[in-house]
Amino acid sequence: MTELADLVHFEIADLAAAVRLTRRLASRWTVSLQERRDVNLVTARLRARSTDLAVLLRDVEAWVEEESICAIRYEVDGREYVIQAGEADWRSAPQASWAST
Repeated sequence: MTELADLVHFEIADLAAAVRLTRRLASRWTVSLQERRDVNLVTARLRARSTDLAVLLRDVEAWVEEESICAIRYEVDGREYVIQAGEADWRSAPQASWAST
């Protein structure tokens, strides 16, 4: 595996959700979390096993469904992809504040 292919980056909008994903993945992978202004980046380092990427993506897909996030973007080997699972829980989405006119 090349150095670039050893890392998988997941973009998570909510910091608390990013922390939960980091904790979940840390039991099997080396994981880091970077807080950014626009999005939080959870990075997992793949192990030398040939099936490791598939196992990681299935675990993250299950997490996306459990969290009712609906979809997240991830990058591997310089290419961006989207993991979609389950449905969004709109009750937990932030409410827009409307200006009174």
